[in-house]
Amino acid sequence: MRYAIPFAFAVLLFVAPICAQPQTEIGKGAGEYKELFDALKDLLLKSHFVKKVNLRGKERNQFVPWIRDHVHVMKAMKYFSPEIASFWEAFMESQTDEGLYFDYYYPLNSPIAHRMNLFDKRYWHIYASENIQMHRLPVEADLEYLMVEGAYYIWQATGDNNYVREWLDDLEHGMQYAMSDPLRWSSKHQLVKRGYTLDTWDFMQLPTTREEYTRQGNDVQKGIFDIDENTPMGIMHGDNSGMYAACRQLSEMFASVGDTVKSRVWQLQADLFRTRTNALCWNGKYYAHFVPDDPLPEYLHIDQTNTLSLSNPYDINRGLPTHDMAVSILKTYQELKGKNELNSFAEWFGIYPPVRPHFADYQPGSYMNGGVNTIVGGELAKAALQHGMEEYGVDILNRTLALIRKHKGDLPVAYKPDGTVDEGIPDNWGQAAVMSALIEGLAGVVDKGQLFDAVELSPRWLAAGKNDVEVSVAYGPSKKFVKYHFSHNASRKTIELRVSGDPKHYYVRVLLPAGSSRADITVDGQPAEGSIEQVEESIYVVISNVGAGEHRVRVVYR
Repeated sequence: MRYAIPFAFAVLLFVAPICAQPQTEIGKGAGEYKELFDALKDLLLKSHFVKKVNLRGKERNQFVPWIRDHVHVMKAMKYFSPEIASFWEAFMESQTDEGLYFDYYYPLNSPIAHRMNLFDKRYWHIYASENIQMHRLPVEADLEYLMVEGAYYIWQATGDNNYVREWLDDLEHGMQYAMSDPLRWSSKHQLVKRGYTLDTWDFMQLPTTREEYTRQGNDVQKGIFDIDENTPMGIMHGDNSGMYAACRQLSEMFASVGDTVKSRVWQLQADLFRTRTNALCWNGKYYAHFVPDDPLPEYLHIDQTNTLSLSNPYDINRGLPTHDMAVSILKTYQELKGKNELNSFAEWFGIYPPVRPHFADYQPGSYMNGGVNTIVGGELAKAALQHGMEEYGVDILNRTLALIRKHKGDLPVAYKPDGTVDEGIPDNWGQAAVMSALIEGLAGVVDKGQLFDAVELSPRWLAAGKNDVEVSVAYGPSKKFVKYHFSHNASRKTIELRVSGDPKHYYVRVLLPAGSSRADITVDGQPAEGSIEQVEESIYVVISNVGAGEHRVRVVYR
């Protein structure tokens, strides 16, 4: 027997839309910034580093084989990848008893195997059943805070407090290792120290050229990577801004699992890192490259106090400087752009000025020795957009898009000052930094907790000359999302923001056009309370009490 379907029901069957999973997207109204977003997304997802790998007895979702670089790429991939924890977890499972982490893994037959003859046993391990070796480059002082940063991204994007709870003791152990090992911790300054590298990079200067160093019977890799109690060391600001951010992240994660005591302990530790680093490392204009813990080697020809290095924009985005200090750093880079002393196409230097005549044979203007990097450009753009220098941030994004067009859809990470592509850094590290600037800076979507429960929306499209833009930002693992439609009618002097998604609380900051400083606000047609916030010359209308659900925020400015 056949049953007839009532007509009205049949229509519903055929016209009801299929509910698509929320995705991170920037809509057509964004014009060239949609082009930038689409290109970056494609590059990130199709990077040759991104693959499934079998590591430590389990299939893992790798973004880069080095965990440091992998965590930096997580900054963007949390918005796209359905799984972001497994590769990080492999390095957590390999944490040593004293608390340190390894940098990378390679097959046992890799040429780098000879490093096991150079470095102390604490810095490497063989996993014979998997035919791999894992190493820590001894000079590196960043992994302990980066592993916390990776955990924080997982915590935000999955909302899985039970999973994070399993790793909190180990993360604490890593931080405590960094704050107690005499080769990592300065008893003099009570801050993390390292050998005299180029900022956060992983190699030190040699007393002579590599060729001469080898001729004298030395191994170059031991000379540039290894440390012991006789290695001259100093305080590098970026290590300590990373520790500051990690302390705050640990505090948030402990609070989320109900451990208020440890949450307070790590927040207090964060305050100490901030106070000590700002007092010691600030040169009055930006963070000095290094502050000596031990005297500088005679062969290290760097004015450490007046060398500008790549962690300065990272410091801003980690929250270390005050707003005024952040603006001072940003203006320093702006001055570099205008001065163009090296005849460089961009001011995004690894360090400036470069070390002469060379640094471990890297010539001035190459690699980290005065090379130009999108790592710096991306972090700089986000910092500028979030600190009242929106036009400068947009300018950096525009120049990044020009690079993508120049390279026919690609975005290399490293360049010489003349624009020649350099090498040595994973491209997706820089691409992730620019993507983060686009989402959290220009689109202005910042998760203030986890799963977008509490989200800050600061659409800055007016700074980019865009008046009608749709934005959706979703986490890859959980599909939790927030959406908005931004529209500006200049003739009516109105800005409207329609918001929806998973937030329980919206903190809305609406950038006004230049010359406007007052506004009337309605939420869903009803008058609403707001305040005016000035960030440098930029004026924002702030509405802090918008609750869960779909809402229409309307601002009439004057």
